[in-house]
Amino acid sequence: MKIGFANLFLVTATLTLAACTASRAQEPIPTPTSVPAILPTPSSIVPFDERLLATINIADHPLSTANPIGNHPDEIVFAGDFIWVKTENGHVIQIDPTTNEMVSAIKVDTTTDLDHSCQGLGTDGENVWVCSASGDEDSRTIDVVRIDLQTQSVVETIKVEKNFEQFDMPFLSNQIWVLSGNGDKLIGIDVTTNQPSPAIDLGTRCFQLAGTGKALFATCAIDNLVLQIDPESREVIARVTVKNPRNIAATENAIWVVQANAIIRLDPQSLNPVITFTNLPGLGSTGDIFATEEAVWVRQESDFLYRIDPANNELTEQIKPDQSFTGGSVLATSDSIWTTAIDDNLLIRLSLK
Repeated sequence: MKIGFANLFLVTATLTLAACTASRAQEPIPTPTSVPAILPTPSSIVPFDERLLATINIADHPLSTANPIGNHPDEIVFAGDFIWVKTENGHVIQIDPTTNEMVSAIKVDTTTDLDHSCQGLGTDGENVWVCSASGDEDSRTIDVVRIDLQTQSVVETIKVEKNFEQFDMPFLSNQIWVLSGNGDKLIGIDVTTNQPSPAIDLGTRCFQLAGTGKALFATCAIDNLVLQIDPESREVIARVTVKNPRNIAATENAIWVVQANAIIRLDPQSLNPVITFTNLPGLGSTGDIFATEEAVWVRQESDFLYRIDPANNELTEQIKPDQSFTGGSVLATSDSIWTTAIDDNLLIRLSLK
């Protein structure tokens, strides 16, 4: 399940900005003297029940009799007109959004160690790519497997020693991108050949990835860095210092970085900070973020779900339930918001409007 970095410092308002290549340092980019800060006071608060379309209890589904999948559903992707969810106990489940029913459960873990698990899910649009906990108690490893959407089965296994903490595996330049080892190596898996590329040395330990356009972005919480990586030249082309960066989402016009209790928007060209959304309690420990050009969805445990309008940099909406839910992932499709509540074994579907 999603975990935070509780031993790291909380967010500060000061950002130090610098750029460098992987091979040599460059002159620092001037740091803006101030960055606008937005408090969590949304324009509207919408009751959860008004937007609720479905609640899917993974543990109670009939398929769980044959496949005991009801253990902490977390990451979500949309591919082949279906919703796909990774569970902590080693399955990928397929949800039909026309019926809100689970139609298959695919076992992806091969480990004999019951305490060994993994995180990570992605899609190239035609396949689902997911981590696979393998090995035994004395030799734990994490592979990446490809699920064919038509046969609903694992058709390839790629040995890349995936990093445990990476949640989203982005698709860019015809490759699925994976943090390897302790997070200091970046590997692209070619979706045509299923072959991994030679590892890119990031020079620091990173935990999360996002991709957009022609660039990848990695958060490296221990060293308080966000990296920009060019997949074509296979180099780190820029670094920005951001206190305690965690999850990350990227669009053509913005890079959104989650901190312990804030979100920083970075300009994707200069990496200058544009605005900060502050005082978002508990965001970094079990929260998530999903961004499009039209909306940014911010999942929390305590305040559940916020919507940011990226065109105006406004916190426009909070969807607020009467009951409490544990944290989880969030995904927006053309007509719905999908979010998991990990420890509640729930997948929740909400209307966009």
